[in-house]
Amino acid sequence: MTNETPSRPSRRSLLAWTGTTALTAATVSLGAAPASAATYPAHGSALLVPSARIDLNSPSERWIREKATQDATIIQALGYDNVNRHIYLAQVMQAGRQLTGESAPVTSADRNRRGDLTITKWDMDGNILGHMYLRGFGHGANIGVEPVGSSAYLWIEADSVEVTDEKGNVSSRGTRLARFPFVNGQVLDTTSPTLAKYTPVPGSTRNSTTIDPVYGRLVIRYKDTDNGYKYQIHDLDLARLGIFSEPLATISEPSLTALPGWPLTTYGKPYLQGYAAVGRYLYMLHGNSYGFTQDIDGTGPGGAVVISEPGVGNTFLSAVNLATGAFDPAPPVPFDKDVNPLHTTAAYTLKFREPEGLGVHIPDLARPGVFELGMGFASDGDDGKRKASIYGKAGLIQPA
Repeated sequence: MTNETPSRPSRRSLLAWTGTTALTAATVSLGAAPASAATYPAHGSALLVPSARIDLNSPSERWIREKATQDATIIQALGYDNVNRHIYLAQVMQAGRQLTGESAPVTSADRNRRGDLTITKWDMDGNILGHMYLRGFGHGANIGVEPVGSSAYLWIEADSVEVTDEKGNVSSRGTRLARFPFVNGQVLDTTSPTLAKYTPVPGSTRNSTTIDPVYGRLVIRYKDTDNGYKYQIHDLDLARLGIFSEPLATISEPSLTALPGWPLTTYGKPYLQGYAAVGRYLYMLHGNSYGFTQDIDGTGPGGAVVISEPGVGNTFLSAVNLATGAFDPAPPVPFDKDVNPLHTTAAYTLKFREPEGLGVHIPDLARPGVFELGMGFASDGDDGKRKASIYGKAGLIQPA
């Protein structure tokens, strides 16, 4: 099983950021206000050049274990404010909550259908510092965190529409993106005129986003008109201005299950549960909760098999080269679960255990190129409420 280290190692043990493509604090804006485009590397210059990559085989470290969030539901996404040392988590709003303007408590089914979300603000130890409520936004599939001064602006899907999955569950997904400041205790509607809204790819659906905090990029995932999922990479400063006409890269999402030798009856078709990006690489987190079943052969209930065995799971972490759109390093043929995509049993002792969320953590702002990857997991607490955990990978592989 993947090594589960009980605590974080000394920051001194992290790999140093070296080489001609190294970033310094002067080339990356991690300061107190939105940076000008000149603060980041020149437009497009830092994306396709060699950049460091997370070592997928590095140990999985326990960073935060089973902490409460504002609501008792499963977290969907997480993101780091690396300047102010905060973590933001998105989740569908819990049942029974009654907010301003609502005549009665609202059910969980209606919250899912409407796209009502709760944002929890944590400190770096997983203690709750604040929250927001968002109505009509979507599922909270991913979240971007942009530090501004002593607070942060959040990027998330907005203007939700209903969707139904293969099991008949109704939820919602955003058709656009929104950017807004985190305001503790605020109830924010997707129709609010204070929101900055964006339509990066007209006609697309299931929009979500994240921020590359090292290179200053906005990463967008969306379902295209051809019904396939794609990613676009944009300069964050241009995206903030609503300029999406010059993406730095556009790739189609590679499929785990299309890999030769993929053990379908063992791992099924794991759901995408989060993504993050730094420089040249996109990272994807796939998986399902323990005991999850899928209709593998399409024959109906009789064809359903358990594809996330308790204690093992079907959680995979993968790295994709944004210059090629392919897994990098390339997986062997036939598929090998110990390479890329990598099967991880991080947090395997959790009860329930569903992978949810992926975020980039920068331990030392003076060395922004030394980054880590945090993987979120949802579990069942002893009090009957869902808990959230973060396990991370700190190993880096420098470009040759």
